Amino acid sequence: MEKLLWKEKLSYGIGAYGKDFIYNMIAAFLMIFYTDVVGVSLIFVSTLFLVVRIVDAITNPFMGWLVDNTKTKWGKFRPWILIGTIINSFVLILLYLNPATFLQGILINVWCIVTYLLWSLTYTLMDVPFWAMIPAFSNDAKVRNEISMLSRLFATFGGQMMSTIGLLVIACLGVNMGASESDGYLRFAVIVAIVFNICEIICVRNVSEHVVIKNKRDIKLSEVLNFLKENDQLLIIIFMTILQQIAVFLWTGMNIYFFKYVVCHEEWFSIFGIVNFIVGSMGLIAFPSLANKFSRKVVYILSAVLLVLGLLGMFFVGDDHKASVVLFFSVASLFCLGNALAGVSTTVMLADTVDYGEYKCGVRSEAIVFSVQTFTAKFGSAIAGFIGAMVLSLVGYVPNVMQTADTILGLRLMMFVASASLFIIILFIYLKFYKLNGSFYQNILDELVIMRKNNN
Repeated sequence: MEKLLWKEKLSYGIGAYGKDFIYNMIAAFLMIFYTDVVGVSLIFVSTLFLVVRIVDAITNPFMGWLVDNTKTKWGKFRPWILIGTIINSFVLILLYLNPATFLQGILINVWCIVTYLLWSLTYTLMDVPFWAMIPAFSNDAKVRNEISMLSRLFATFGGQMMSTIGLLVIACLGVNMGASESDGYLRFAVIVAIVFNICEIICVRNVSEHVVIKNKRDIKLSEVLNFLKENDQLLIIIFMTILQQIAVFLWTGMNIYFFKYVVCHEEWFSIFGIVNFIVGSMGLIAFPSLANKFSRKVVYILSAVLLVLGLLGMFFVGDDHKASVVLFFSVASLFCLGNALAGVSTTVMLADTVDYGEYKCGVRSEAIVFSVQTFTAKFGSAIAGFIGAMVLSLVGYVPNVMQTADTILGLRLMMFVASASLFIIILFIYLKFYKLNGSFYQNILDELVIMRKNNN
């Protein structure tokens, strides 16, 4: 088993922390910032999120192609991570600069469109090369399991810290200081941008590529789509992870509304962040051992079962403001554990499709493959946001007032029952079509060794 220095592992983990810290400020708070602070409509927000993700569908593979054809003395990944980080941080601040304080009418909507589109595109600049580095760390499956686990652990820590402290810090920097809620969001965005830059600089300084397999020729832009089509296992992962992201974000992206209006305990939002981090971390730490002992396939099946049980459990025990906090978070823990195991599993599966693509197509493209992860995460969350906003509109959601029984029921059915149904569908697809497991995958790795020797 190949070894990586702990300095390198830790630095890569810190990079994952910073990137999910900033990403979750968008995932957790941007919709409610737009609707409850800026004052734009749910229909506008949901449409904006969806359209921008369609743009992502085009730009993400292009970014993957650009990275794979980059040649510098610092490698092909790290320069883009640094460039993307700097630009994205600046755009984040613009994103949380409330346009309603200096613009009127349609210009408010235009500001939201431009800044959100720029944020999404610039985040892609660093996110695609960041995750694409995983196959470049090692060819060893155990090392990939380990680095995937560690990076997901740090990413979870970053995301959940945002969920846990975000509202508290925004309040402290805003209304608690005699300023507005809008000021609180903007000041927090500046802090988040600084943290993000520090984390990625540490990462870029200390990591390097250990597996550098050069193709005989550069991949032409016109070949990107064909490459994606030929890698049938990658296409399956794309479909699975889009559905997975939709299912996850129907809950995580809307839970601030759930805690505020259904159980009437907004403070539970922070508690969920703590529970998610603790339980999710346990799952991530356990993943390499579980995968080595029982196989990745068994772990993925387990993750789906836990997700379904957790969602349905929350549906039945979190029905009103009298819900038991202990009982609710006991069943929520099942969801948190399943989500952690599913997240790291799909990251490892994507790394395996890099090898499969090289075996089947004769071309190795880490960045194009991992552009898929960035796209599916953002596209899935956008679809979930669109669905969530449309459902809330249809069931009569009105910001900052007590919601009707129909509104609450619609929210609960969408978040829990619909999400659980999607995970059942995902599990069926995985069992029916995904095959990069066991001896089949090992035979591919053996064939690749022979192919590379013959090409040298």
